[in-house]
Amino acid sequence: MNLTLKALSCSLLFVMTSVMAGESGLLIGLRYGSNYNVVAETVDENALEDIQEQASYRTFLLRAENGQIELVAERTNLLLPRDDGFWRIDVQHSNYNNFNEDFIWINPAPDSDSLPDPFLAEQEGINAFDLSMLVVKQGINTEVGEYCKGHISRDILFVGTNYLSIGYLRNETCNSFDIEGGTESALKILSLQGLEPTSIDALLTPSSNKVFVDTVAKHKTDELGDVSAGIMRHQGQWIVKGHLPVEAGYKNFIVPVTLPNVINTDILYPDWETIKERIPNAVDVLTAPNKEFLIVFTDSGDLLAFNLKKDKISEQPVLHILFKKPASLVMARWAEGQYVSNWMQEIENLGPDPQQSWFTTANIPSKKKPAKITGVVVVKNLSVNQGIGQHSKSIAKIKHGDKISVLDVLGRWYKIQLANNMIGYTRSEHIKILPQLPYVNQACLIDNCSYGKWQLNKSTILYSRPSFKSDAIKTLAAKQSIQALRGEIHTSQFGEIEVNKTGSQNNDLTLKKGDVLFDLATISLGVHNVWFNGAIYQLNNGWNTNIVNKDAIWGKAVTKRLSDWWVKIEIPEQGLSGWIANPEAENIAK
Repeated sequence: MNLTLKALSCSLLFVMTSVMAGESGLLIGLRYGSNYNVVAETVDENALEDIQEQASYRTFLLRAENGQIELVAERTNLLLPRDDGFWRIDVQHSNYNNFNEDFIWINPAPDSDSLPDPFLAEQEGINAFDLSMLVVKQGINTEVGEYCKGHISRDILFVGTNYLSIGYLRNETCNSFDIEGGTESALKILSLQGLEPTSIDALLTPSSNKVFVDTVAKHKTDELGDVSAGIMRHQGQWIVKGHLPVEAGYKNFIVPVTLPNVINTDILYPDWETIKERIPNAVDVLTAPNKEFLIVFTDSGDLLAFNLKKDKISEQPVLHILFKKPASLVMARWAEGQYVSNWMQEIENLGPDPQQSWFTTANIPSKKKPAKITGVVVVKNLSVNQGIGQHSKSIAKIKHGDKISVLDVLGRWYKIQLANNMIGYTRSEHIKILPQLPYVNQACLIDNCSYGKWQLNKSTILYSRPSFKSDAIKTLAAKQSIQALRGEIHTSQFGEIEVNKTGSQNNDLTLKKGDVLFDLATISLGVHNVWFNGAIYQLNNGWNTNIVNKDAIWGKAVTKRLSDWWVKIEIPEQGLSGWIANPEAENIAK
């Protein structure tokens, strides 16, 4: 086993020493969708008939150092660190005619003496299923697919070192006498070795097992099926829940036992009541084992990180990122010191960054330091020279529309860095410089927009400046009335548009097929500021079929633009003023 994998086995526990390490790491696994909400309660306790949004899973790595916390990686699947490397865990959604079924799959790390599978590493998300080394062969039963309609869902609720817990729901209607349909529900615990069901009895001590039996007896009423149990989140901790099918559907109940051999570090500090008093819309939290920081998930889809000092939560979050919709915690693993770097290196080799982030605002640092000046080639084929002067040796060719980093300006020559990190020189007239990021444009992005008196539709962080790195002044509650003064669009990444239809877009601009434009910002509904060959034009969104009809499309988006809408607001009665990002609000007065 290599040194990195040995280090991973040590990192499964957050080892505290007398000399505190300066770097901490948190690996979290999250779930979108499924039949369970953000606190692992079933969406509808009394209904098995309707299948909910199919679940998807993702892993995130947070890094903390010197009181600062940042999101450093986002990967598809659940990536579980074990002593033989990272394992991938996910759910494959299969269908056969009118029947749908979920299957849990895992991809253990390859043998330490064998070469890694590069094809699997490059697959994003569920596409890796087809290449994974399945523990057992899985698929919908042929007869069920032929004669039944309905679904079987398996939603992951907890992932530990050796076990995972799922919520199981089945609803079948069959037109064959040989197949019994009906409904069924259960909570289950599976071993990672073979995905075999594990009885809760096998994980409990004799005294804990008695508590479990006594708790079940208190909840037995109209029992129609066997009791089952699983592991899920509740008020910032992993707990055991029992499950009983009853005549109206089923019910879950808390069992006051612990599973020390299944759940590793699980600290809640300060207590839940203190956290809720400080952050009323918190639905789940994670406390660092060294009690130096607190991660908070809110009901509106925020992830907030606070520093802790003794039992005090910092007034301002040191990290605030927004999910596109609320996500549920299913895995949490801690590391410290050098093991954080080990995790970062291992995760970097487990596939590309997801094509679409789960965050509306994800400030994930680039692996390479971004260039301060970005240029675009505006001639057909540009020769890059080894040095300054027309007689210098040519070392590379770059094509029209390519982006390069401009490192220095030397008279009429640019010192540039290519995508492969090669350094060279070229004439400045062949390259046009893109506007610097962030690109700021005055605009308003809501329908019938007018600044004035607004009402917030959800809780929102108030910042001192239009930047997520500025001081967070206060969390504004939903239904709060505010006075909106003005807005700015801050673009952190330009969108790239490739022209696929030659034609004139206005009196000043004719585009040819293959031209590349850069989307800077939205300035009104369907109208954008677009950069091309060193000039900025206002163009209709001719690359979005949701805005223009198919016949009017003249381009396609190659890279998505990343922007945030910042609004300057004040609340005179509270003496507050500042900036809010991407607000969900409505005008309540003109």
